[in-house]
Amino acid sequence: MIMRKKAPVNYIKYPIYARPFTLTEKFAITFKIMPIKCNICGHITFIDVTNDNFRENCICRNCHSFNRQRQIAFVLCNSITNKRRNKDLTEFCNTTNLSVFNTETSGTVHNFLSRMKDYTCSEYFGENHISGELVNNRMHQDLMSLSFNDERFDLVISTDVFEHISDPYLAHKEIYRVLRRGGRHIFTIPFYQTDFSDEVRASIDINKEIHYYHEPLYHIDPLRKEGILVFNIFSIEMLTKLSNLGFRTNMYHLYSPYYGILGSNGLVFEAIKEK
Repeated sequence: MIMRKKAPVNYIKYPIYARPFTLTEKFAITFKIMPIKCNICGHITFIDVTNDNFRENCICRNCHSFNRQRQIAFVLCNSITNKRRNKDLTEFCNTTNLSVFNTETSGTVHNFLSRMKDYTCSEYFGENHISGELVNNRMHQDLMSLSFNDERFDLVISTDVFEHISDPYLAHKEIYRVLRRGGRHIFTIPFYQTDFSDEVRASIDINKEIHYYHEPLYHIDPLRKEGILVFNIFSIEMLTKLSNLGFRTNMYHLYSPYYGILGSNGLVFEAIKEK
């Protein structure tokens, strides 16, 4: 029997194990500031670092973007097929002629994308509203039942939204429906980097009653004082389920101090409608 040597950890690409802080990250934590080239506003500026939870941190002094938003911008600027890559989100908006649907109506990414000619954005205001309805001048959309026509958009963006949807794969199916062939859904989610199966934390039955399988977990939501319930936390299983829906999904593991993207959990997903 031939015994194979165990591969060194640094060659393992999945699971994605947590790593020690790099020297750059230690510098940022110690001095609470770091120079970057922001890939949203395009400025050479500084980020303010308030703690070592980099994902929701590292605020750009010019446009107020934070780490996770710059991760989304990185994939937007580098994955869309153009004659040349876009350097930042400002250039992307000025040079890209795409039909875009964003699942939020505020924030730095929204503020820049709203400059595009064919841009649509929405929020979820609860089950008492119908998709497409205006609530306080903002569009309501239930991602499990979108009001848009088939093949309406080239690009859909969602940032930490799908964990709050009771049936996330029904929502992915709806995203697939409204995307044109070759269109992309670029998104972030809470993702277990060392697990293989999605964690279902809660569900809703046909009587609209919530069943909890773990201690209820809520994320901060500016629209709801009580926060918003987490139904699922995802894992590598999600890639298989998206493939079954017709997507080819890329998982980006980003680290770029130059753009202010720090930490070992910089994951962005790009689900491409191939058929």
